[in-house]
Amino acid sequence: MTVPVIVDCDPGHDDVMALWLAAGHPALDLLAVTTVGGNVPLEHTSRNARIALSVAGVAGVPVAAGAPG
Repeated sequence: MTVPVIVDCDPGHDDVMALWLAAGHPALDLLAVTTVGGNVPLEHTSRNARIALSVAGVAGVPVAAGAPG
C-alpha cells in the first residue's frame, strides 16, 4: 500500500532532491506538485519542478503554480 502525497515546494537544488526521492520511493504515490516563489520567481520554480520530474522519468504528475512568494 502506498501513501498518497502532494509536494509543495520552491524547487532549488534541495527541493529537486526531495521531488526525486518522492517520485522514486516505492512507498509513496506522488499525486501532484505545487510550487511557490522562493529564492527564485514562481515561473522558475514551476519550470524547475517540471524539469526535475522529466529528468526522473516521471510523467502524468501535474505541477501547479501557487503563491508568487
